[in-house]
Amino acid sequence: MKKCNYIIIITLALFFVNCNFITAQQLSDENTYVINQYFQSNKELSSKLTEAKTLSTNSYQVQSNIVSLNQIGNNNEIDIKQKGIDAQKVNQLGNNNYYNFINYYNSTPSNFNITQQGNSNSLQIYGENSIIKNIGIIQKSDFNTLIIKNY
Repeated sequence: MKKCNYIIIITLALFFVNCNFITAQQLSDENTYVINQYFQSNKELSSKLTEAKTLSTNSYQVQSNIVSLNQIGNNNEIDIKQKGIDAQKVNQLGNNNYYNFINYYNSTPSNFNITQQGNSNSLQIYGENSIIKNIGIIQKSDFNTLIIKNY
């Protein structure tokens, strides 16, 4: 009888240790995914911008927009309104996130890397100047709003 009790206790202990390991591994995988997406997107955007600059310096003008969107969640919304060359990488991980970028008067290429992780976040960027050129914004929170106005 004692031998059976020891086996049951050891089996339960191994089960709980295994469950905790699986949960910790999932958290690590989500963070690793976000980090890898961030660095991968920077590499992709810089290589595409280099290609676009090379093409535009040749004998003919090429205007291309490179916008990469990755939405994981429900009710996420992205509004991008711009004239000219644009390169943006936007990741939304969560629910009810909102990203808005409006730039009608600037024709220089923008190179943005935006990551919103959480629920009900809002990021609004109006206009563009040299301060936010090649900007990367990581908004990792819930129920927060960030508004950037450039004149």
